[in-house]
Amino acid sequence: MSYQMSVIFMGDYVEARSTGDKSYQTAVALWREIIRVCDEHDCYKVLGIGQSTTPMPTMDAMNHTKLFQDFSITRKYQIAWVELNREAVGSIKFLETVLLNRGLLNGKLLPEVAEAKRWLLAQ
Repeated sequence: MSYQMSVIFMGDYVEARSTGDKSYQTAVALWREIIRVCDEHDCYKVLGIGQSTTPMPTMDAMNHTKLFQDFSITRKYQIAWVELNREAVGSIKFLETVLLNRGLLNGKLLPEVAEAKRWLLAQ
């Protein structure tokens, strides 16, 4: 399967959707676009909705530390993320743990889009 993404300013948050095969390279492309849209609209609340075809490889998840540092994704970004493929949630949870342990993440993984949106907008 291929990879598709969209990043759209929704008025009070930025919605980032991605589907397909995930890797470090697809994450770089997605975060580059998220940053561009956030900066363009001066809005740093991000609702991420992913649907992976397979779990992200562990090393790709670990490399997100470098991605967040290289792209200056700081704690000013409030990130609520939902992974729709239940089989891939574990790899995203691992990624969340790595970023939280390094103090790079102001956000959380949530089980449903409506819950994630409520959490994000309450921040």
